[in-house]
Amino acid sequence: MNKSVYLILILGVLGAIYILMPGEETQAGTLEDGIKLARDQDKLIFLYVNGDWCTYCKLLETQFSQSQEFQNLVDEHYIWVTLAFEKNPTIVRRFNLRGPPALFVLDQDGSLIMEIIGYPPHGISDVIFMLQEALK
Repeated sequence: MNKSVYLILILGVLGAIYILMPGEETQAGTLEDGIKLARDQDKLIFLYVNGDWCTYCKLLETQFSQSQEFQNLVDEHYIWVTLAFEKNPTIVRRFNLRGPPALFVLDQDGSLIMEIIGYPPHGISDVIFMLQEALK
């Protein structure tokens, strides 16, 4: 293959990754940042606790990136905070977690509204349902 074909392939892959990622304004690096953004933007918080070694987390993350419905819901109504299980002992204690994955909807004060602990039986469908129900 010539160089232009490689360039087109690389640009296509990068474009797909960019499209699949949630918007910058919906992401926060810490729960405290997420709470501040949620207040500023009048949104709820979607807190996702994962682990690099967690097989179910990788499965969920693939589903997150492939579901346009999930992405639209999070972009429109939530600030997304992802925290690593092993790097956030305060969160682990607060929610009494034994391991990832864990998914939470929190209000603008950081109070719990809804949760899914462990891999949801119906995958992304259960996550979308939780996110929709929390908005009611």
